[in-house]
Amino acid sequence: MSVTRNSSPSLPHSSSSLSAPASAAEKEQGIVYALYSFGAMLPPVLLAMLLSSLATHFVNTPAYSLSTSQAFSSSYQVYDTSASSGGAAAGQAALNAVVICAVIAGMTFVIVGCFYFRLTKCIGAYMVLSSFVLLSVMSATMAQVACDRYELGLDVATWVFLAVNFAVLGVVSIFVQDPAVTPRYFSQLYAILTSVLLAWQLSHFDSITGWALLIALGFYDLCAVLTPCGPLKALVGLMQSREEAGEGMQLPGLLYEARLPVGRLYGGRGAGEEDELEEPPASSSISSASSSPSPPSPSSSPLPPDRPVPLPFSLARSLRLQILDPSQIPPPFPKPENAEYTPEQNLAVVDCGRPPDALFARGAREEGDMGDVFHVRTPEGEDSTYVIDSETGKVFLRDDDDDEEEEGGGVIKLGLGDFIFYSVLVSKAAMYSLTTAVICIIVILSGLGMTLFLLSVYKMALPALPVSIFCGVTFYALGVYAIQPYIETVLSNGPLYL
Repeated sequence: MSVTRNSSPSLPHSSSSLSAPASAAEKEQGIVYALYSFGAMLPPVLLAMLLSSLATHFVNTPAYSLSTSQAFSSSYQVYDTSASSGGAAAGQAALNAVVICAVIAGMTFVIVGCFYFRLTKCIGAYMVLSSFVLLSVMSATMAQVACDRYELGLDVATWVFLAVNFAVLGVVSIFVQDPAVTPRYFSQLYAILTSVLLAWQLSHFDSITGWALLIALGFYDLCAVLTPCGPLKALVGLMQSREEAGEGMQLPGLLYEARLPVGRLYGGRGAGEEDELEEPPASSSISSASSSPSPPSPSSSPLPPDRPVPLPFSLARSLRLQILDPSQIPPPFPKPENAEYTPEQNLAVVDCGRPPDALFARGAREEGDMGDVFHVRTPEGEDSTYVIDSETGKVFLRDDDDDEEEEGGGVIKLGLGDFIFYSVLVSKAAMYSLTTAVICIIVILSGLGMTLFLLSVYKMALPALPVSIFCGVTFYALGVYAIQPYIETVLSNGPLYL
């Protein structure tokens, strides 16, 4: 339940240079990074919260809510708060929340132990099985509740067929990290749907236990990520040490990953920028403002120097290379203002002129790469590695230098647990009124923005729950006891004329 940043699909270094004062340029870059990170995380987080609140409101029946709340009370709660009231109920709910957090911590330590002893196959098998069961059983349950509420007919064979296929597609999308098999947005979509299913189910905790659990999870996230003995801190540190030793390990299904074009974040001309191509340049040049040390690897196959360089059109455009045959330029040419090239046009191969002393080499694709890899050495001797997204044709700069990796990157990761409990909070608020739900959505997104800003400052894994959860609970209370009564009073007295 943490948010991390890095330039490759791996967990970040957990160290941060806080002793040296940041320059004005570094502060500006940090703010820009936070803005772009927030822009990348805003759509999925907002979508998860909206879908969860809608599911809680429209896919529910009084009988199912009552039975599920009773099942939770008997299975997950040490004390039954329904038999108490006031301070006694609050105390029992707090104890229930502490017990649940302790179980979560214990399970996280088990995962850390499996990683420590390199039992990655056991973790993978457990993750695949649990994801399949969750997606199939939860989706089937939600479908059954929807059919009961809206009196829809669905035979058992069709119901099972749809649930199993939905789960199989989800497991493949989440755990097969290959763009050639499943598009990246499939795994992102299923991460959101998993959050919605779990939030819909967890929203059936009784009110006082649900709110106590959210508050307890905020404190647990602080301890788990920031304290030396925290399980999440241990997990991040262990994965980072294994990655540095060349044993990269990922946690598919537990992280939502959004990629950012690095060139757009740090000024100058970068690989992520889109340029309007007026005409083929008369003289060739390579812009290297966003390049980073990453020499061609020994496994790369250098392109012969005595013939044109065949490159994807988007990369040729980003590097400002001369296109030898204008007929290869995808139409329309010249490109109309504000028009964008399609993925097919971006991926089209064009013959480019080779600037003197420049080197081009195809690189081997690594785990997490979005498409073909190209190593480029500019005439000035600066080396860069570019990855061409096989879905969109856009160009990304892959930074393989450790020092640069600590300063920024093209990947932002948010734990799936953060999606789930953001959605649970909004779902609980939606059960009271639309006003409180909207307030909580705005406050949670504001808290996420604050967390991402802190991430750009401290450059280390940070807990993403505390700020948003504590602010959300506080403003929910304000909405229930102050804002909602005020709105109802104003509406009941008729329109006001000033």
